[in-house]
Amino acid sequence: MTFFRFLLLAGIIYLLFKWLLKSPRPAPRPRSFDRQGQAIEEMVQDPVCGTYVPVGQALSLTREKESFYFCSDECREKFKQLQKPN
Repeated sequence: MTFFRFLLLAGIIYLLFKWLLKSPRPAPRPRSFDRQGQAIEEMVQDPVCGTYVPVGQALSLTREKESFYFCSDECREKFKQLQKPN
């Protein structure tokens, strides 16, 4: 009987850790399609240099519930420096 209690306890601990360590999944982004049915990825503009980048390849930064997208880490760091309060 103690063996079954051990198995039950081990199962509960496993499920608890699995639940606690799971990572949240990001919401899927809606896609547009061209005339041939191919998916078109949304393009976003880097606020620092003005370059357009596909959303899937862009680096992002969220501030006050607003997302900003960047073409490179350098542009993201410049943006962070510009947004710091004096």
